[in-house]
Amino acid sequence: MDPETWMYRLDRFSHEYLDNLVEFEKAANDHRVHRGESHIWCPCTKCQNCQKFDDWHIIQGHLITEGLMSRYTQYDNHDNLDEMLDDIEDDGTYTDYENFQQLIEDNENRCKKLTKLSAVLKLFNLKANNGWSDKSFTETLEVINEMLLEGNELPVSIYQAKKITCSVHLEIERIHTCPNHCILYRNKHANLHECVTCGTSRYLRGKQTEYNSDVTKNGPPAKLVWYFPIIPRLERLFANPKDAKLVRWHADERKRDGKMRHVADSPQWRNIDHEFEEFGDEIRNIRFRLSADGINPFKNMSSRHSTWPVLLCIYNLPQWLSMKRKYIMMSFLIQGPKQPGQDIDVFLLKT
Repeated sequence: MDPETWMYRLDRFSHEYLDNLVEFEKAANDHRVHRGESHIWCPCTKCQNCQKFDDWHIIQGHLITEGLMSRYTQYDNHDNLDEMLDDIEDDGTYTDYENFQQLIEDNENRCKKLTKLSAVLKLFNLKANNGWSDKSFTETLEVINEMLLEGNELPVSIYQAKKITCSVHLEIERIHTCPNHCILYRNKHANLHECVTCGTSRYLRGKQTEYNSDVTKNGPPAKLVWYFPIIPRLERLFANPKDAKLVRWHADERKRDGKMRHVADSPQWRNIDHEFEEFGDEIRNIRFRLSADGINPFKNMSSRHSTWPVLLCIYNLPQWLSMKRKYIMMSFLIQGPKQPGQDIDVFLLKT
């Protein structure tokens, strides 16, 4: 049933209204858990989302006697862009004020249900999921612009679309590596042209007689690793008061009754605290779980190509949030075609 129909047109004491209210309760509770909140805000006409309760039965009674606040269904926005922009605004490390203001305007510029920013992100998601080329993506934008009314704000090329999304930026490092996984070309090895261990050329061309002193001008690297720095993302995590509270949950709110409910209840956690006392005394220190596995990005199981993403999960969080997509970070992506195997330790030294 359409949300607007049961919320505003049905008798609030009818079976249909009560059945839909039960489904609404499940959705509201899932949303509360996803956001890490311990209370539910009441959306009745009396409370207008300004009062929160622990007991759903109180809210249910309000929604039966008072009804839902007007236009409640119009607030259903699942892309969390407003929350993301609020977090970035609170982040003191963001210095590009003009680009940020443009991003705010793009998120406020609406075409029916979608903002300019959310529309571009949805189109980029389609591009990634369906393997569109840059040319086909630009042609799609051109067709959509012809379908929309004159004066619409949708970009007409992939260049313009990328300019919108690149306003919110996180660092990415492209690190050259030996194709045999011997070394990373960084620090003391940053300007080498050949691997010090196996002698393999750093570049895709293979054997060369002369090298330019600028390593970026000798052609593409034989193997590349994409590194996504963790510290900027942790800074944004702590810049959000709600997330900052959640990463202290294991120390502030976890039940301590001797039962194994959380990783913090394990002997391994206590052993780390005992061995590294200074680290254990600061509850804001992050405990990560690292996991990696090879994937085939070309959807061909017979291919020998293997790309390895390395993911980090935050163990400080409540157990119902630690595996949520929002809190899982990709630390780096080891490009194929050859899988690193036991040599993955070379890459883990970077994290």
